Amino acid sequence: MDCLHDIAPSDEELIGFALDGEALSEEASSHLEQCETCQRRLDRYQRANASLVSRFYRSQCPDAGQLTYYSIGGLSPEDRQRIASHLLDCPLCMAEVEEARRYMQEQPIEFPAPSFTPYALVRRIFATLVKRPQLQFVLRSDALETSWPRQYKAEAVDLSLHLSRTSSGEHMLLGILTSVNPDEDVEAFAGLAAELYTAPLPATVNGNSARTRPLLRTRLDDLGNVVFKPVPNGEYVMIICLPDREIIIDGLNIDHG
Repeated sequence: MDCLHDIAPSDEELIGFALDGEALSEEASSHLEQCETCQRRLDRYQRANASLVSRFYRSQCPDAGQLTYYSIGGLSPEDRQRIASHLLDCPLCMAEVEEARRYMQEQPIEFPAPSFTPYALVRRIFATLVKRPQLQFVLRSDALETSWPRQYKAEAVDLSLHLSRTSSGEHMLLGILTSVNPDEDVEAFAGLAAELYTAPLPATVNGNSARTRPLLRTRLDDLGNVVFKPVPNGEYVMIICLPDREIIIDGLNIDHG
C-alpha cells in the first residue's frame, strides 16, 4: 500500500535509499520515522535487495578461502589479478578483504625460531638464472637480466619469481617453487622458511657465516608459493631453506620501475 501523504518519499527515493544509501530529504526522512506505511515500503525494498544479493550478486564471488589468501598475498599472479578485478565491482568482497586485513594487523602472525638458517651446516646451492628466450643458463658471475618474471634452476628445483605491486603500491615478490624430481613433492616443503636479505650476505668469520637478521621472513605454502611484501627498492639475496639444502638466489635488483 502506498502512502498518500504529500511529503512521503517516492518509490524511486526509497529504492535509492535502500540500495545505495542515497540520503532522503529532511522532510522525507522525518516522515519515514513516523509513518508505518513508508517503513513497510522501505522494508520491502530492503528485503528484495538482500534476496537478490544473496542469490545472484554473490554467485560470481570468490569463496572465503580465496579472499583470505588474497588478503595475505598468497595467490598466484593470475588469481590475484582476477580477484583484484572482481573487487573493483564488488563492495561486499572488498569489505571482507578489508576486514581480514584489519584482523591480521591486530593479530600479527609471529614465526617460530627457524629450524634452518643460512648459518647452519647444510649444503648450499646457488640457483642459476634461465635466460629468455634462448633458455640458456647464466652463471651468477654473469650480468643478470632485469626483466620480470624470472626463472631460476637449482638442481631438481625450479623457481619462478614474479614482481608485482600490492593494492597500496608497494613491491611484492612472489616465488613459485616446483621440482622435477618425481620423489620430491612440494607439499612436503610447506611451512619451511624462506628469507630475504639485503645484499651482500656477510662474509664468513672463522669458517662460520656472520649472523644477520633477514629483512623479511615467510614460509612456503603447500603449493610451493612464497610471498615477500612489502619489498623496498634495493638489491637482495633470497634463501629458501629446504630440509637437506639451502637454495640461494642472488642478484635480485628491485627498483621503482
